[in-house]
Amino acid sequence: MAAALDAVNATAEGLDPLLRSGDPEALDRLLRRLRSVQDVPLPGVDPTPTMESLRTLLLGISPAVGGTYQDVSARRAHMDTILAHLQGIARSLPKGVGDPAVLARALDLSSRAMAAKETEDTDALRKLLAEAEALGAAVSDTDPLRFAVEGALGSVHASLGIVTRDKEALLRALPHMEKGATGAKESGLAFGGELPVPWMENFGLIRDALTGEATAAPEHVSPPPDASMEDLYASTLALGARFGRDRDPAVLDALIDELERLREGVRANRAPRIAADALWHLAEAYHMRSLLGKDAPDPADARALDAAEEALTALAADVLLQAGAEHGLLAARTGASRGVRAARMAASYGKLHEAVAALELGRALVLQAASTSSAVPELLEAAGRHDLAESWRAAAAGHGPGDAGEVPGLLPSSLRRQALEALGHRREGGLPGTPTAAELADGLAEAGADVLLYLVSGDEEGPGLVIAVGPELGFGAGALPQLSDVKGGPLARYVDAAAARDLSPADDSVVQAWEEALDALCDWAFPALGPVLGGIEERLAAADDQWEDRPLRVVLVPCGRLGVVPWHAARLPAEAAHERLCQVAVISYSASGGQFLRTVGRAPRDPAEAPVLVADPSMSLDYADTEVSALRDAFYPHARLYGTLYDREPEEMERGTPDAVLGFLADGTSVLHVASHGKAGTRPTVSALDLESDEGAPSPLTITRLLDREHQQNPGEGPLVVLSACQTDLSKRDHDEALTLTAAFVAAGARDVVGSRWLAQDSASALLMAVFHHRLVVDGLSPVDALRAAQVWMLDPHREDPGSLRGDLLREMRRAGHDRPALWAAFVHQGHPGPSTTNTTEGTA
Repeated sequence: MAAALDAVNATAEGLDPLLRSGDPEALDRLLRRLRSVQDVPLPGVDPTPTMESLRTLLLGISPAVGGTYQDVSARRAHMDTILAHLQGIARSLPKGVGDPAVLARALDLSSRAMAAKETEDTDALRKLLAEAEALGAAVSDTDPLRFAVEGALGSVHASLGIVTRDKEALLRALPHMEKGATGAKESGLAFGGELPVPWMENFGLIRDALTGEATAAPEHVSPPPDASMEDLYASTLALGARFGRDRDPAVLDALIDELERLREGVRANRAPRIAADALWHLAEAYHMRSLLGKDAPDPADARALDAAEEALTALAADVLLQAGAEHGLLAARTGASRGVRAARMAASYGKLHEAVAALELGRALVLQAASTSSAVPELLEAAGRHDLAESWRAAAAGHGPGDAGEVPGLLPSSLRRQALEALGHRREGGLPGTPTAAELADGLAEAGADVLLYLVSGDEEGPGLVIAVGPELGFGAGALPQLSDVKGGPLARYVDAAAARDLSPADDSVVQAWEEALDALCDWAFPALGPVLGGIEERLAAADDQWEDRPLRVVLVPCGRLGVVPWHAARLPAEAAHERLCQVAVISYSASGGQFLRTVGRAPRDPAEAPVLVADPSMSLDYADTEVSALRDAFYPHARLYGTLYDREPEEMERGTPDAVLGFLADGTSVLHVASHGKAGTRPTVSALDLESDEGAPSPLTITRLLDREHQQNPGEGPLVVLSACQTDLSKRDHDEALTLTAAFVAAGARDVVGSRWLAQDSASALLMAVFHHRLVVDGLSPVDALRAAQVWMLDPHREDPGSLRGDLLREMRRAGHDRPALWAAFVHQGHPGPSTTNTTEGTA
């Protein structure tokens, strides 16, 4: 009994120093003490409900000490424990302290609102708002726990306002949040001071920011030297709001001073929860000081870029600390936009190497984390930490600690944190970093490509930006005025039309509007990109007399919504000898420069050596059967067949399950061709290939499952993966993260991947795929050249049978209209951008 009371008291007494220190080890010690009591049951007393409730509450504050979404998920999985416990003790409490069930319901509403905000689930938030308003109507204003209800109402209104970007909803949240925060402090309850409150408690400043008004605010008082990092961070947010309202340089100076104090805490690992955000605010503050002319250019530039790099590095460490792609994406959501912002800063200062570093730090964080995580056990072994390597592998296989369904004696994230700290993942050089311009140039030379282009769209603050790296060209950057993503522009109109088509794919008028928007996008693409391509060709031609004998080879890393543009289908000027960019250049795409370099290091496999063909298991795609049968008969007679084909009995075909497809990445498969349904979702758990289970039921292969698998492939080589399905290289919401099925297969070990940007027509796709494999197998072209050759063939009004088309595909070839971009331009290549090592043919028209 003494041990139990001691553990409970230690938990209550330890919260304040825990929050001040930001030490996750201290939280682990409290969790262990509570668990030890439950493991030795008290005579006549079952401590389980109390102990589990306390541990679950501790998990709820884990983010303040650097806990992960894995910890928060564990807490949410056990919210029912808290609710049941609070309801169970209601009868034993004296009158006047309120009904604990009210607190339970308020906590539950706030927790679910946070989860719905993270996934941007507006429908769930509106339902939660109705629940919160019903609770508010049922609880009297004089109830001692009314403050918890106000806090829940504020949380739901604010979450809905953030997701919908509705200022009115945010304004409605403020009075509820203020009453909740004030009521908690004035409640006199022992836990009142420990309940969560908004980061910035000056609600007047928040209201001013939302309304654009300027009301009187109390004089700012900087926190004392011994203030916690949390209190100091709240103070910096208040100063930031003041500066945004008044634009007073003195306030900016005070803000920078306090942010520098925070930076010291971050470097001492006292503020992991707020590290990335605090450092980013510091970078923005220094940049603003530079714009105001308060510093000489060089010192201001250096300070802004140093803080930005530190912020992006801290964010990358946070993403790597997460368990799985879903949690990683939540942590990474601000990364790419901040990387772009930092790159624009660096370019404006003339610091191009720093611009590339910023883009690489910010882009494809989840893909980078997935690739790095797969190497962690080997890195731990090399560091002599065999115990952590074994535990990491066990957890990755689902047999170790970290299950959100278990109420732990440690934070679920403790294992990952210990392992990554052992490797120094927050220290410079602790884990693999971003590639340099020289490394990118060397990779391009090795691959036989000419240039890698980062594309950054312009906005109200400035024109578009291109950063070019090439083995012959060197390193440079330039403004592209027409490369912009503005409201009402061609890119914005296309994104809107594509969203409408997704909602009504059978509506002919909607489809026609989408195709018209696509044509307009292709008309815009070349004027936006063409000037830089023309300059590159001129420089290469001047350096090489044989330049005109081959097309330009380009790797594109488009940032933000530029990633939905089919740049290879850009329409050339009317006076040009060809119509589309793919007729004069070989275009490959990549999620990042680092991802590109990984594919360059993978050796190709002979396509006919060990092919696998997967047919649509639902048999609902009219041409999927035709496509797979044609590839089998013409090119891969010994291929392993999965899914369903009309000319094969079910027992002759193996199930094309997600596990089977994942296995093909590791078993020496040369070509994996999947002809099935695909879809892009707003989250990686939704973006998926439609496959089947062992029992024949539908079973999707999601991006999450691809990235979270234990990588076992030979890192020195990889298969060609062809995703002949809709939307397999499309990210609907997280454009900056470039988190598509195509990019995920590259991260999972493929050397080359072909994927699609939109809802493709299956008959035209089957024809394109047949010609693609002909160029690949018969002509010996590399995948990127084979795809280009097939698309150029589709553009040719006088196209002829290359020698392998039969039946339905031969009849499809004779149909008119295949030169429309909607029918051939959906498919893109990611991976190795060079020509075949056995056939130097460039795949010209």
